[in-house]
Amino acid sequence: MQNERRKKLMETVKQFNKDNKSEVFTLGNEIVDTPVISTGIKTVDEAIGGGVKRGGHTIVYGQFSVGKTALIMHLVANAQRESLNVCYVNTEKPISPERFRFFGIDLDSLLYIEAPESAETALEALRTLCKDKVIDLFIIDSTNGLCPISVQSKVKGDDVQERGLDKRNVAALPMTLSNFYNVVNAQVFRAKAAVVWIGQLRTKGIGSYITMDGLTGGNAQTFYAYQIIKLRHGQKADSPQIKVPNYFLDPDNKLRKETKSTDAGFDVVLKLEKTNSSKSLTQGGEIHIPYYYNSGFAQPIIDEEKFTIEGTEEEKIIINQKLIEKRIIKPLSETNPYITKASIKKNVETSTAIEDVKIDLSSEDIYTKNDGTPIEPKKKRGRKPGSKNKEKK
Repeated sequence: MQNERRKKLMETVKQFNKDNKSEVFTLGNEIVDTPVISTGIKTVDEAIGGGVKRGGHTIVYGQFSVGKTALIMHLVANAQRESLNVCYVNTEKPISPERFRFFGIDLDSLLYIEAPESAETALEALRTLCKDKVIDLFIIDSTNGLCPISVQSKVKGDDVQERGLDKRNVAALPMTLSNFYNVVNAQVFRAKAAVVWIGQLRTKGIGSYITMDGLTGGNAQTFYAYQIIKLRHGQKADSPQIKVPNYFLDPDNKLRKETKSTDAGFDVVLKLEKTNSSKSLTQGGEIHIPYYYNSGFAQPIIDEEKFTIEGTEEEKIIINQKLIEKRIIKPLSETNPYITKASIKKNVETSTAIEDVKIDLSSEDIYTKNDGTPIEPKKKRGRKPGSKNKEKK
């Protein structure tokens, strides 16, 4: 009897799919786990389950200047390296092309929408790209900058009038987003597009007694989100440090060196407020990731030739001379941008002190000591090449 019912079930399903000209019904063993797009930052990928989910929505939010846009730009650059199609919607403020290039983004292949006229324009653009299945990653930066048409104008008969700024539009954006998710969410999934929403932190609550951090966009955002990632600043004590040698003269005018640590960026705490991934941190899990001023969330390249000099102008000149004599540095050439024309003389006394700059090691100039004698290069220890063979002969 059970076999007969199962057989009838499959016939019904087959006919339903045929009538709808689509595989509406499938079996559970045909479920395919959609892939992710890596951010390119190992610690972040490990925390969120490998990257942002294709076919789903990821929300990244937090206070200003915490690294939200920087993290997403790393994601965009990595997606482009995988030859994926990316669209970036900027609803906030102008972003210079150099900022994109800083993170390795190829502007020639990036689809870009700047300051869309309305929220509906940006969302309709996403809908169109997903319907045609031609987009892999779609960024909205940020949700707070989306302005629905209902906020901007009102219709009276056949006339469209601009709304005054004194008019309140309660829940206009949440209603627009709720309608969007209801209509477009299935198209996002079928297109296997990863949609990332960047949000600004806002305070919500009842009066001044109960307040909490929250998101703009209403409950539809949090309901449909595959993951919600919150970024906040960590403690200053956890900021990444860079060690730089510092040269100075002791009371006996001897050259001394000490290593100083300076802030190279700031600490960012990533919290996974919601996740549907079995490979990510558990919900509420946190990690600390360093943000570097010179490389974003990517590990910086250590500049071993960078150092500082401490002292008066006269002491800096003496230190500069001693560093040349010890062959720690080579003299600067005229092509070096950190030396002035007045200092381009073959005498150490007139050379400009070097402070916190990268040294040009390509120069072969010869400086002289104060008494006019040239500074001879130190002889290398050991036998000359071929001397061992000559002794044997």
